[in-house]
This record gives sequence, structure tokens and C-alpha cells, in this order.
Amino acid sequence: MLDAAHYLRKHGHPSPTPAPHAPTQPPTFAPTSSPTPDLHDYKYYSLVMSDEFNVAGRSFSDGADPTWTAVDKNDYTNNALHYYSPTHVTTDNNGNLDIRTTSEKTEVVGFDDVNLVNKRVTKNFKSSMIQTWNKFCFTGGIIEASVELPGRSDVGGLWPAFWLLGNIARHTYIGTSSNVWPWSKTKCDPGMVDAQKLSGCLKTEHYGMEKGVGRGAPEIDIFEVRRRGGKAGAMSILY
Repeated sequence: MLDAAHYLRKHGHPSPTPAPHAPTQPPTFAPTSSPTPDLHDYKYYSLVMSDEFNVAGRSFSDGADPTWTAVDKNDYTNNALHYYSPTHVTTDNNGNLDIRTTSEKTEVVGFDDVNLVNKRVTKNFKSSMIQTWNKFCFTGGIIEASVELPGRSDVGGLWPAFWLLGNIARHTYIGTSSNVWPWSKTKCDPGMVDAQKLSGCLKTEHYGMEKGVGRGAPEIDIFEVRRRGGKAGAMSILY
């Protein structure tokens, strides 16, 4: 659930108050001229997207849903042992998005990013990830979700997460993030000009973007959860 209206109700307002300024515009090639209002000053916010998952049996395979896409591909980041499949995510009769992880072998041709070659590998687990990439994008505001975490705190292996990534890159498509993730530097930094692909030092328009403005795909983690080693029952929540 992503529901700004619920946030406002919880803080004493029955419904979102219309923003005093013009509605949020689509992303632009140049940075916005004014900063985002104080997050605690909720009179600035109105609901722009909410998904209650209250229709059972939804499919999130590519092209099936207007907001979400469940990727169907190998995940070779962080030495992952799983394959992402649309078959492992759906909605139930209680208004929940249900993501499952199973012990199930999948044969894939994966990429060895150390030796830079393709090779056939076996992924021993299967799970799912849904993304809003290129379907729903925003430049600021309040995000709220209700999430029930899986597994036991004393058993490792799971790494559930809910997070954001700048739309220039797409997670698990590693080539899209080279020299783009996790940059947020907009001004020219001569010492980093070779590291940041869309640098503020560029004197010409690049990829149709305004010259002299750095671009990147910063990652904002709402949470990432994994078992913390050493003590049974201990968990780490990474923000």
C-alpha cells in the first residue's frame, strides 16, 4: 500500500488538503527551482498514487499491470542465489500483495562480471521483485507502505527490501547503472568527472539533458532487512 491519504488521516486530517502551489509537474531536464516543502508540513501534499491490492489474483508479468512489473530474469547482484519470476507474486483475497520464495532450480545463462563472460549457472531459489520503473515516477513527497516481513530472525538467507532508485537506471539490469548509480551530484566536480557518466562538467547537451547539470540514479532505501550475524534472533534494518 502506498497511501498518502492514510498518512493525513492519521495526523488529524480526514482527506488530503489541496496543494497551495501548482500540481507536481512531470520530471524536467533541469532541477526544480524551489526545494521540496518540509515533510512535516503535510498541508502541501495530495494523494497521487495508491494501490490497496484489493483485487485477488492479479498478474504483474510484463505488460499485465499499469503500475507494476514483476521482472522475469536472473539476479546476479550481491551473489544472489535466486531467479526472479512473475509466477511468485500475486494478490490474495485479503488485500495483500503476496511475494513467495521457493527452493526451486532454474537454469540460466548468467554473466560473470569478474571474468566478463557469459556462463550457464543454476539458481537454486526462485522469488519475485516488482518495480514501477518507467511506469510511475515522482520527484518528492511522502511514501507509506504496510509490509509484513518473511522468515525467522535467526535464520539467514532472506533479504526483503522496499526501496527507490532514480529512473535513469533499472535494478538487476546492471549495465544501466554503470557510472550512474548512486550519483546525486549536480554540480561540476573535476576530480570525479571520469566516474560520473552524466557529469555537471559536460559543456554540451548530453542524452537530451541540459548542459552543466549532473545526473544520476541515487538509491533511497526505505528498508532492507537481513539477519545480523553473531547473535541468534538479531536483525538489522537498513534505512
